[in-house]
Amino acid sequence: MKYLIPSLIFGALACVAASVYAESPATTAGPAVRDGSHDFDFEMGKWKMHNRRLAKKFAGSHDWVEFDSYSEAHQMPGVIGDEDVYRTDYFKKGFVGLTYRLYDPRTGLWSIYWVDSLSMQGTFLPPVVGKFTGNVGVFEGPDTYDGKSIVVRYTWTVNPKDSPITAHFEQAFSEDGGKTWEANFTNDLMPAGK
Repeated sequence: MKYLIPSLIFGALACVAASVYAESPATTAGPAVRDGSHDFDFEMGKWKMHNRRLAKKFAGSHDWVEFDSYSEAHQMPGVIGDEDVYRTDYFKKGFVGLTYRLYDPRTGLWSIYWVDSLSMQGTFLPPVVGKFTGNVGVFEGPDTYDGKSIVVRYTWTVNPKDSPITAHFEQAFSEDGGKTWEANFTNDLMPAGK
């Protein structure tokens, strides 16, 4: 009997261990999530940006307005994301926009939030969410424009092929749930000294 109790206890512990192991995330989870926490490292620092803005959205316009802006980006503490400050006098003197990019290591997705001094809504716009595949990051989310529901897409291309710029950004809107897109804003990042 004295050997039966330890063997029963060992057997019970083995069953518990097997159960825990079978349910552990390492064995039941799908493919490992790519660590994208440094995807926006390219943007850290000070930048001069050449911007193009579509004169009229959803009007079939092909007229673009061009202007320059400046930004400065920093990582947030704890590798939770980064932030940048965007400045230009194009929209109004002293215009400032803030971008906050937060990274979720469980999903590998970034949520990108924007607020600016022109809209003065006292809150962030809804985030766009996505990730990088290679040197291209695509981020989408719901929003409104002129009172209508739209989908917003940000596309970042880092070190575009055969280009002297560090990165290219494009914003596009869709009125039909993402079936068709109209690009309406772009900018190209160049080191601030250039």
